[in-house]
Amino acid sequence: MSQDSASLRQPRFAIGLGLAVLLALLAIGPLLQPGYFWGAHDARNSVYFLFEFDRSIRDGILWPRWGPDWGFGYGYPFWNIYAPLAYYVGELAVLVGFEYTAAVKLTFALSILGSAASMYLFARRLLGRAGGLIASLLYVYMPYHLFDLYVRAALAESFAFVFIPLVFWGFFELVEHPRLRALVGAAWAYTGLVLTSNVLLVLITPTVVAYILVSTLLHTLREGWSRRRGIAPMFVNFIRRAAPSVLALLLGFGLQAIFLLPALAERNYVRLDQWFGGRYAFGGDFVYFHQLFSPAWGFGASVPGPDDQMGFQLGLLPLVLFCLSFLTVARVSNHLVRWTLRFWQLVTVAAIFLMTPASLLVWRGVPLLTTVQFPWRMGVLTTMGLALLGGAIMARRATPPSSVQADGVPGWAMRSLIPLALLILMGAYPYLIAEVRDPLPTEGPVSLAALFRYQQASDEMTGTTAWARRIPSWSPLAEQVIRGEGINTKVNYSVIPNDGRLGVHSVEMSTVHELVWVYAADDQQSVTFLTAYYPGWNAYIYEDLKYPQDDLKARVGRLIARAEIRTTRDEGWIVVRVPRGEHFLELRFEDTPVRFVGKAISVASFVVALFLLALDPLRRSSRNNTGVRVG
Repeated sequence: MSQDSASLRQPRFAIGLGLAVLLALLAIGPLLQPGYFWGAHDARNSVYFLFEFDRSIRDGILWPRWGPDWGFGYGYPFWNIYAPLAYYVGELAVLVGFEYTAAVKLTFALSILGSAASMYLFARRLLGRAGGLIASLLYVYMPYHLFDLYVRAALAESFAFVFIPLVFWGFFELVEHPRLRALVGAAWAYTGLVLTSNVLLVLITPTVVAYILVSTLLHTLREGWSRRRGIAPMFVNFIRRAAPSVLALLLGFGLQAIFLLPALAERNYVRLDQWFGGRYAFGGDFVYFHQLFSPAWGFGASVPGPDDQMGFQLGLLPLVLFCLSFLTVARVSNHLVRWTLRFWQLVTVAAIFLMTPASLLVWRGVPLLTTVQFPWRMGVLTTMGLALLGGAIMARRATPPSSVQADGVPGWAMRSLIPLALLILMGAYPYLIAEVRDPLPTEGPVSLAALFRYQQASDEMTGTTAWARRIPSWSPLAEQVIRGEGINTKVNYSVIPNDGRLGVHSVEMSTVHELVWVYAADDQQSVTFLTAYYPGWNAYIYEDLKYPQDDLKARVGRLIARAEIRTTRDEGWIVVRVPRGEHFLELRFEDTPVRFVGKAISVASFVVALFLLALDPLRRSSRNNTGVRVG
């Protein structure tokens, strides 16, 4: 490629990407209203999750795992099993001065702009600039996407929309033209997705694997038939072509290990019935056929049967474009682009089927699917498919996967681009609504006291660990905060005997540790903490140096022993037996072996990714130099 050609392409690329982001600004409109949409399904969770995340970050914990105020102050390992990436974005906003509600709204806004950009980049690669713009518009303004943003206020899932197109773009590149930077890019995109949403890990991973297998197999068969190869050479070629994608997945798993490994290994140490039971249990929340086409919209709840108080429509225009895609895709001459679009036609049909009651036997036959909880969450896949296939109407007849040639847009496509874009915006406009209102006394303003009132009123954020037989409905810690007092210790002083056999004084406390001075008259005394036990909590006994008498913290001496932890029978609170005499007892939440291994794998994978990125230009330079001939 000449320098003149490259210089001409850069402004056109920037204009297309900028236009895609600019057209997405309308979707941010509801977020620009003063106030917050407190009544949306997960709006309060999003704010208080960020509130808790911020508490840990300000304690110097760069990768939080423990939520100190879940369960009325007893604590819960929420971030050990819940993907945190969206809350890192929100936390950056909090640290620069935004209030919690404003930080959540900003994160939603960034997710909208990011999803517009990512879909444009992927669709432009396949369909050219006009197709990229239409696909980007559809992706942002699809009913399910707006439902996630303004009805559900599902921060994690909304932010995950940024990564879905990037994941499939990365693996498309690896099948078409494997390169180190594509391998690292696919791994990073997949990591971003998994670190953003647990649910989408279950939905997207099988879809990615299916795409790799199908596209690689078809690519291999086409090459084999054209060159008249036998089965054995074709099999070897299949393995060779699939290897970069498999390596990208493995690198992705390595990068995710800091979260994914503990989340999988330690998830059974929490009460899973609180995640998948009650109103979160898989049941009758299917989408009935007429609901796929009904324009009805609402802010109520999903209920079994067809009487939901919210909308599940696919959108009239996206459906029309989807039907037309069976004609437009056929004219795409590049086989990999065509197969990719055909793949998404199949995925879209399958996802729509899985949303309906007709798919009940499939859900029962694949237990992993039920972790999605609600069949209508398949809307993530229909949104991706309908957007990409809607953009295919702009595909030129010979669409090569080349950014040079894909920039050429046929005149008819440009003439229909503006009317089609206006139709998309007009169709979405009635759904660009957020129910902004003042918080109820049980919701806000955001504070620790409001968090505890919210937990009590909504039964949200009341998770307990597997050691608890009884789910708390209130606590003395919460009562203390409501009275206007802070939580300076979690020692349960109510069970300390009054006869002087045990004395306890809290020295310092953070979100993940407490140091107390203890006096025990004998070896039969125990200190109980109002903290739910979970692997990672460890207790240590330190020597009391006795001097200086007026500074307890300065008296902490050498480590004497690691104390055994027991739990109370019903509550699962931590109980530590202390030795006779005067000592210091520290309760500290630390990494378990599986968390340490996960961190080590992620650090090693990060180094490998950087090495591969550095190696890529060197390899390309070497190939270019090899091809130079001296005349």
